[in-house]
Amino acid sequence: MPAAFPAAALILLCFARVWAAEVRPLRPEMLRFRGGDRLSRQVISEQSERGRRLRGGDIAREELPAKEGLVPSRRGFFAQVFREVEQSPCSSENAFHVQQVQGSGDCLFHSIAIAIAFEDERCHLDMYDASLPDRVRKLRDLAVDTLTLDPNRTLYLEGDQTIAIHELVSAAAEQYDVTPLSYCTSMRKEGVWGGGPEILALANALERPIHVFEPVAACNGTEFRLQLCGAFGSPAFDECGKRVCIVAADDRFPECKPTEVKRHGEGGNHFLALLPAKLTNE
Repeated sequence: MPAAFPAAALILLCFARVWAAEVRPLRPEMLRFRGGDRLSRQVISEQSERGRRLRGGDIAREELPAKEGLVPSRRGFFAQVFREVEQSPCSSENAFHVQQVQGSGDCLFHSIAIAIAFEDERCHLDMYDASLPDRVRKLRDLAVDTLTLDPNRTLYLEGDQTIAIHELVSAAAEQYDVTPLSYCTSMRKEGVWGGGPEILALANALERPIHVFEPVAACNGTEFRLQLCGAFGSPAFDECGKRVCIVAADDRFPECKPTEVKRHGEGGNHFLALLPAKLTNE
């Protein structure tokens, strides 16, 4: 690992290690790294177009649900409002509802897909929405394409930190004692747990920030607060598109006590979508 490896990249690798290796009970196929072919020219040529479509939320109008905005009846939706630990002047942007996602091994991509649909299409997807498999597949392919297309490309982390793709992928692959090619080949397969490298790849491919939060106990352990632990793509892409917000926790959140939730590095193994909430005057 390079001596000057950015601090934010170490957080990314922690995400990669925890969510790919500390899952509830492991299914062998999630961790098995199998061989495979390199990207075809067709996949490479389609990457930029795929990124453009996902950035703009260009989904066929007939695929959109009839209702817009928050729909409390959506399966997996929690109406409770969760606030950030530290409020900024734009307080309305720092409170969220939690939307549960399927725990099928694709939770990272489900979380990002649901968050993007809400921000770009004003569309609140059910956790079992029929459009999710296609959305998730496109996001997974875009992430892996980004990590393999140009190994020398520089990715924006957070703040003024950057990292070359080959450094990031090599360090991630080292966690599992596999080659970078094996890591990426495995990551393209459905059900393989995504983590930090894929979050960073998508933030750069979509040219929009992806902010990762963690739940923490507040008010003497009686309430949850959300603590920002990774503002990936900020400030580089802050003016390009609305941020996508997700939360990294264990699969009991938010239906466990605030003092019981496990964070990354402590057994946390799940991503959920965060949907912006409006705060009312108390």
